[in-house]
Amino acid sequence: MTLTLVAAGMAAAPSWAEAQMGQMGMAPTGGIVNRAVGSIQGLNVNGPGWLYYGINAADRGLGYNGSYMTLGGFIPYAEDDMGGFWAADLRGHLSEYGGFFSNLGAVRKQFLGGTLLGVGVYWDYDGDMNQYPVMGVAGAQFGQFGHTYNQVGISGEWLTDYGNLRSNGYIPVGSTGYTAGGPNYPFFQNFIMCDYGLDAALAGADLEVGVYVPALADWAGMISVGGYALGNSRYDWQAGPAAGEDIVPWFGGVYTRLDMTFAQNWDFSLQYNNDSYFDSTGFARLTYRMGGSRRRNVPDQVEQPMMRNEHIVRAHQTPIVALNPDNGNQPWRVIHVNNAAAAGGDGTAARPFDTLAGGDAAATSPWDIVFVDRGTGTPVGYDTPFSFNEANQFLIGDGQPFLLNTSTCGLLNIATNSSGARPKLSNPSGASIVIDGSLAPGAVVSSLDITGSTTGIYTTGSLSSGNSRGGPNTPISYASPTGDTVVTNVSITGTGSGQTGVFLDGGSSGTGIPGATPLDGGIRFFNTAVTATTLFGVRVSGDSTSNFRADYSGTIATSAAENVLLVDGMTGGRVNIAVGTAPGGSTVPNAVTATGGGGIRLLANSSDTTVNIGNVSLVKTAGNAIEVQRDQATTVIRADNGQGIIRATAGAAVAVAEGSPRLTYDGPIVNAREPVALTAPIVGTLPPPVPVPVPPPPPVPLIPPGSQWFNSAQVGQSVEYLDATGAVVGTGAIASIDPVTGAVGLTPAITTATTQLRRAGVSPNPSYLLSVTDVLSPGEITLLSPPGNPFTDAGDGIFVADLAAGTKVKVIGANITSVGANGILVNRSAGEVDFRRITITGASTAGVALLQSEGGLDAKFQQLSISLSRQSATGFLASTTTGAGYGILVDGPGNAISTASTSQPAVSIEASGANGLPLLDMLFGNVASAVTSGGNDAMLFGPGASGTFTVSGAFTVGGSPGTVAADVTPGGATVIVPAP
Repeated sequence: MTLTLVAAGMAAAPSWAEAQMGQMGMAPTGGIVNRAVGSIQGLNVNGPGWLYYGINAADRGLGYNGSYMTLGGFIPYAEDDMGGFWAADLRGHLSEYGGFFSNLGAVRKQFLGGTLLGVGVYWDYDGDMNQYPVMGVAGAQFGQFGHTYNQVGISGEWLTDYGNLRSNGYIPVGSTGYTAGGPNYPFFQNFIMCDYGLDAALAGADLEVGVYVPALADWAGMISVGGYALGNSRYDWQAGPAAGEDIVPWFGGVYTRLDMTFAQNWDFSLQYNNDSYFDSTGFARLTYRMGGSRRRNVPDQVEQPMMRNEHIVRAHQTPIVALNPDNGNQPWRVIHVNNAAAAGGDGTAARPFDTLAGGDAAATSPWDIVFVDRGTGTPVGYDTPFSFNEANQFLIGDGQPFLLNTSTCGLLNIATNSSGARPKLSNPSGASIVIDGSLAPGAVVSSLDITGSTTGIYTTGSLSSGNSRGGPNTPISYASPTGDTVVTNVSITGTGSGQTGVFLDGGSSGTGIPGATPLDGGIRFFNTAVTATTLFGVRVSGDSTSNFRADYSGTIATSAAENVLLVDGMTGGRVNIAVGTAPGGSTVPNAVTATGGGGIRLLANSSDTTVNIGNVSLVKTAGNAIEVQRDQATTVIRADNGQGIIRATAGAAVAVAEGSPRLTYDGPIVNAREPVALTAPIVGTLPPPVPVPVPPPPPVPLIPPGSQWFNSAQVGQSVEYLDATGAVVGTGAIASIDPVTGAVGLTPAITTATTQLRRAGVSPNPSYLLSVTDVLSPGEITLLSPPGNPFTDAGDGIFVADLAAGTKVKVIGANITSVGANGILVNRSAGEVDFRRITITGASTAGVALLQSEGGLDAKFQQLSISLSRQSATGFLASTTTGAGYGILVDGPGNAISTASTSQPAVSIEASGANGLPLLDMLFGNVASAVTSGGNDAMLFGPGASGTFTVSGAFTVGGSPGTVAADVTPGGATVIVPAP
């Protein structure tokens, strides 16, 4: 009651009334409005003085946004027996966003000498949940993500004439925290989050000290400085790197505030805060108090509301969902799979499916993403085929960055595991990934390890959806203006028989999956590795349209496959495999490597098909390294950074049979005969070392262990010593065989170049540098050796047979040490053969043999060098029994022939048939024959030959200069040799 009287007396002071009303202090006149104004003046002058109205301007206050207005009352109502004054501190607020919040407090104040001690207990309600505008914000699927909170507060203050000491505690109650997703984690439910959601009421406390500023005494100016601590440890993050951590860890901050009173009614406050969580915040507050300010002195402040946070401090981040700009800005939908998760999941981030089949079945809409966690690191649960169900779907494994295109936050990395360890898929009874373009074109596959599947990735049908798809602006990208199928960062490894890495199946070959449809559209592979498969590394097969295009960037490596690469039965389109340098950012180089097993095979593709293959290494392949059969495609194969072809097996480095292909091979070739290897666990002894007082070195193994072939009966057996390429580097005999170790003693001792042995006198199957048979027009086969690095052949050289008119075979750069009958054999052929920079140093029949030409063979040679040591060998042999004649052109410098035979001519060109009339234009620098001079048999030309054969340098016979008259049978040709 006393406090009420004091307050009433203070409110009645005339001078205060004048200060509060200013120009409105004069008596009102008549009228409704003036009477209302007069009533307000009367309330101000004569009223209790406990009402006030304030405006708080803050763009970013401490844990809130925006300005608000306040209608408050500090209402005294009792005095206790100990001299304490009790009042109700009531405040109602309305924010600029329409949110209401309030503070209801019971306050007790008591004078202690000339000071005033106050204590208050508050209940705070904060319904200002709309202070985070999202109107027009893309991806705001969860709205503002604001919530209503309640809080208990405790406040204390000690007020003096010199300054003040204040402290507040804030204890939110009820539900005080809400989250959506988590920091540095892109997922929530089935959404991808550009920004995670957080709305939490923060508990905390503050403490401040204020002092009056003498220079501002006329305005009761006070400067306060203080600090605060805030946080929410009631709730933890449930997902992502921060899982298990407090949603808002405790943090501290500091602040300073200026309080002043203008006239008697207007209080002004300006506060600045700074902390590590909210950074810089603050407010400016102007309050109009009926009955005058309560800041002038200590007695005045009995009716001063306590200084505290009126807003419940919130930590807030509005969740923003990632939208798909290529799908009408619809939210990306993610179906989660983790084989380490509990059974019964629903595909959300919190409850993923535990099997790949579950994720596959749930992906029912276009643009769905099935996101596969590495889980247990095993294929358990990932051992069934994944079949895309709708267009433009994604199958993404966690383990490597994957930048997803969004309209709300640009490119967003959705990978949560950066270790590089990817999920493992396996399906030993079928394909791990099936893409049927008739159902689900435009698929994207990324970041998976596939092991032991019958087929790693199987596709058929139209592989482009026609829907433009954005992606990262880097070479390794799934972006495609036509919605091509894309595979990135995938490894496929074989573990057993009959396994294929990638099978692109058009369905016509009869070996694909039933129901396969013609290949159309495009598919691209980036940073992909296929290794150790045992049927095919990559196979492209069957009907295909001219629009079809397959681009493979990465590695294909096999050692026991039927073919490292098979392209067969295509009816159109383009296939590019490991061409050029891998795109920037790739960790898998471009390479096609077969070490053993089958090489590259092209079979029965149409003339509308184009094949490009790069970075080839075909080493010790079984059979032909490159085989083209019944084919019409245009094909370019380049070694680039690969080893090219290195082989010593039956067949050919490049074999072309039938069809009318246009084939170019550009790269090195090292070809040799297949060794007839000893099959025992043979070891040889190196040349005897210089005697030293140490034990002799152990025997050096020459070939892998096998069945025992040697026994004591083989002592004396003749053997050939071969190097790694299969070339003979020496001969010898078996001198001894250790009955215990099986070590073979050889005479003479082997050299360090020897790596293989074979029985002497055993003829292996032929092995050609190039074999071309039955090719039709307009077939064209070209072999280009690298500059300065000609092909080397220690096998059977070049074989061309049954070449039709209108076809062409060209070989540029080869050193042929043939162990077979011929260095170059062209048999029963028309068309054109073009050989340049060819050196032939081995053959038992002829260095060059053109036999049985049919229908106009056109044979061209430049820089042809023939040097033969065998007694049975002719240098250049041309013979025919049928046909319409043929032409032989040997032009340019560097042509030479040298033969060691005393019975065979250096040159023999004849025509036995009525129409076999060779037309010659042959220029050699030197021709040397070992036949006896004067026998007219160093060079023989038949009567049907015509044209000119010229020797511009030296012509020697039996070591002496030869002449046409004594050493040449010119037949129908004109032969010109230098004078002796």
